[in-house]
Amino acid sequence: MLRPQFKSLGAIVLLFALSLFAYAQSQVRLELSSYKVITTTDAEGHRVESFKPALNVAPGDVIEWRLRAINTSDKILQEVSLIIPIPAKTYYLKGSASTLVIERGDEKIIIKPEFSYDGGQTYGIPPLFKIVKEVVNGQEVTKKVPVAPEEYTHVRWVLKDMLPKEAVEVFLRTVVR
Repeated sequence: MLRPQFKSLGAIVLLFALSLFAYAQSQVRLELSSYKVITTTDAEGHRVESFKPALNVAPGDVIEWRLRAINTSDKILQEVSLIIPIPAKTYYLKGSASTLVIERGDEKIIIKPEFSYDGGQTYGIPPLFKIVKEVVNGQEVTKKVPVAPEEYTHVRWVLKDMLPKEAVEVFLRTVVR
């Protein structure tokens, strides 16, 4: 059976670029890259991952998105949000978003990813819940139901502050639909 292939992730990367455009105008330089994750098994039976640019992908392929942020200024920046939108033709791979660990001397800052399922309007730490309406025995009922990771639309990391010239990197994985 032939599977449709996406010849280029250009449109997806354009979506990221537009979503992150506001940062390009600020003092944070963002570098977004995408890699197709290739999983093989070595001679001893261990799982080995390698990465290659995600130029040609097909349904079921795993893509790793890496976002590197650099404070290009000489100032401490406050409340810096790093956001990676989940491309529409993919879904978030549960558990793949990195926890950001920043080491500053003896201090270790840990920033957990937050997730959105509503287009980036609200964020939270899983488990996330949404309100849905359904008809039960002829009556409309409002229910609180869990949000599946496949429904996530955005992932963000919020840095309380970012030191001058500091660079950080976050990543997550998606699966091509």
